[in-house]
Amino acid sequence: MAIDGDRFRRDSFDSVANAYDRARPSYPERLVDDLVAFGNIREGSEVLEIGPGAGQLSVRLAERGARLVALERGPNLAEVARRKLSRFADARVVTADFDQWEAPRGSFDIVVAATSFHWLDPSTRGARCAAILRPGGSIAIVQTK
Repeated sequence: MAIDGDRFRRDSFDSVANAYDRARPSYPERLVDDLVAFGNIREGSEVLEIGPGAGQLSVRLAERGARLVALERGPNLAEVARRKLSRFADARVVTADFDQWEAPRGSFDIVVAATSFHWLDPSTRGARCAAILRPGGSIAIVQTK
């Protein structure tokens, strides 16, 4: 679990959701292409994105035809992501904390965490991700410097 200072920092993004959306750069097209290839993401793939923030990667996944569940713990960030994804019938934003979320077991082809995995409880995050994957599913963790 995040310690108090880390928890404050993690939660601070939600308090400035619109500014964060304007300032946060998108992910490079090459990274998105590699992620799609790695996870065999195609039209109809069931994708869980943990911590989408303002939806920078979410939109790119939805554009590729993924049936996307974007799980965002911050209600303000979730609203920004929801607005961006509103044009995609197969994308939805759920406001919940992954560490507490009652995830449907065996439901997803891939779990994606782009610059969010380090915020999850290290004692349970791997097992929780694995439990919600279908057989042969993948976990993709994107970390930036």
